[in-house]
Amino acid sequence: MKKLFLIIPIILLTFSCSDFLDEVDQDKLVPEKTDHYAAMLLQEFNWNYPIFLTVDHMTDNIVENPEALSSQKFSSKTTYTWQREIEIDEDGNENNSVNQTWGNIYEDIAISNYVIELIDDALGNQSEIDFVKGEAYFIRAFSYFNLLNLYGQPYNSSSADVALGIPVRDNIGVEEVYSRNTVNECYSQIEADLMSAIELITMSGIEKSIWHPNIAACNLLMSRVKLYQEKWDEAIDYSNKVIAEASLSRISVNVPFITEDNSELLYSYSTLRPLFGGDTEPYIANKELIDLYDDNDIRKEAFFTAIDNGTGKLYYMPRKYQRDTYTSLGYANFRVSEAYLNRAEAYAQKQDVENALNDIRSLHSARYSDASSVVYPGESSEVLAYVLQERRKELCFEDHHRWFDLRRMKNRPEIKHVYSLIEDNGTKLGTETYTLLPDDLNYTLPIPLKERQNNPLIRNNERYEKIPEINNEVIID
Repeated sequence: MKKLFLIIPIILLTFSCSDFLDEVDQDKLVPEKTDHYAAMLLQEFNWNYPIFLTVDHMTDNIVENPEALSSQKFSSKTTYTWQREIEIDEDGNENNSVNQTWGNIYEDIAISNYVIELIDDALGNQSEIDFVKGEAYFIRAFSYFNLLNLYGQPYNSSSADVALGIPVRDNIGVEEVYSRNTVNECYSQIEADLMSAIELITMSGIEKSIWHPNIAACNLLMSRVKLYQEKWDEAIDYSNKVIAEASLSRISVNVPFITEDNSELLYSYSTLRPLFGGDTEPYIANKELIDLYDDNDIRKEAFFTAIDNGTGKLYYMPRKYQRDTYTSLGYANFRVSEAYLNRAEAYAQKQDVENALNDIRSLHSARYSDASSVVYPGESSEVLAYVLQERRKELCFEDHHRWFDLRRMKNRPEIKHVYSLIEDNGTKLGTETYTLLPDDLNYTLPIPLKERQNNPLIRNNERYEKIPEINNEVIID
């Protein structure tokens, strides 16, 4: 049976964008034991977590490396410049890998559905069945949350009952034609899955390694879900549960921050590949972001590497993806600091200035060498902007945080991305400047081309064509 068990993930991993609807042949290669189901979830979700790889390229945290050649930057240009069709470049060529996250996440959902439906008949004790089933509910909830905030309309309480979300499936049956659920229906499914995860993991009485979600991780995700729906009191309640169970830890630039003995870490995942590589990346951290950290803020050196371009001018690369420098575990993590930020934002939205700033002070006590010089806003109208700025500083280049936060802001900033035209011989021809407007439809990704071809009835998201402002003057250094 061990050999058959090793084959079943391969069959499930062949699901394409629409194949998440296909029925698994239950007469073949079915795992028998709870350990088999647990290994399926661990391999599928932790090894290659399906983050949208160029998600930060769409935010204000990223700018081009001004020295990078156009040929080095080109593969990410469609997302960096928010093109209407991100899978078709300006030369008319298709690149489906740019938008493969839809299929990857539905693959996770298919496996979660498989585990949820079949594990009750597995060989193993009830406590283990409960835990693995609870973990599958957690993964499904998290998967739908990410799908919704990439491909569904941004949440708005006045329109969530009709706004298009993403297709929701909670079983392994076959359905050839399917449509998109509403945003509210999607959030209802996410909340129901998280409640099932909390109930089952609690019933199991099992505490596994950092590679598996615990109750605190479930509560943190629920606080995020409530925050995104503007349910401020409930966001506070779930954040309270997290903070009661775990504590902040002081950051350091000399040793990895993401380690198993870090009390702040609740759950670690994504072990295959980081979003950024070495020192010659064509896209770098925005200096505007770097300037938000003052000299006493340890995060500046802990989160970024300063690189001299050879002329004495520094540019900055994220460190959060550097193995054994920042993390000795996964590249994506649930941390207690988010609970403080979720709670602070909810308090700020309720105009509870004192509690909002107290949470930020708690965070600063673990992030600053000396926080006594920090000047906090005094007016309630300024506190929310201050808290959102702290979210940007603390959660930058982690998972989908900045893009998701921008999508849900009431007062989004206008974002401009400059794309320099530099030939392979180093000749600089000019620049193209693209703009993402505060109310831009391009905050919602297009449904993948393959998905639209397989399911012509699915409704795509409306997006703008992005026409650049062009400066053709030859640039002289």
